[in-house]
Amino acid sequence: MKQSPDQSDLMKNFSPSKFSAGGFLGNDTRTIGEIISADLKVLEKNDIEKEALAGTLQSWYDRAKAAMGGETEIAPGVTAMYHEARGKIPSPFRGEGTFEKGDVVLREASSGKEVVLTCLSIHLIRAHGFFQGKGQRFRVDPADIIDIIKRTGTQ
Repeated sequence: MKQSPDQSDLMKNFSPSKFSAGGFLGNDTRTIGEIISADLKVLEKNDIEKEALAGTLQSWYDRAKAAMGGETEIAPGVTAMYHEARGKIPSPFRGEGTFEKGDVVLREASSGKEVVLTCLSIHLIRAHGFFQGKGQRFRVDPADIIDIIKRTGTQ
């Protein structure tokens, strides 16, 4: 099926660029809509709203950032460390502004799971339910983050 010019322009925004070296889709072959739909089904199955999840992630991000590069315990068995980066990155959805480039790495000890959070990834979850494509370094896999939340009893 041929894409409309608007869809084609949108796909360009999600592709690798000088702003987002790896793009937002990773090696995922699904459309943006298919990615969003599948990830929102995971939230629905677990009775979690994307806004509430984004709020929890934002709280964890802010706590890690306040530790100024030191490892901080977010919950029992979950640590977070902020890595500062200069510059900003634009949202792939036009007109939403730019977001600082630092990231927070969450580590859950018992499962060994790691999740990388950025201001932009939290925004994309909150505003669009977009967790990014599989294989993308900054993908916040909803099943992984829900598992961490359940293990820690947070949210």
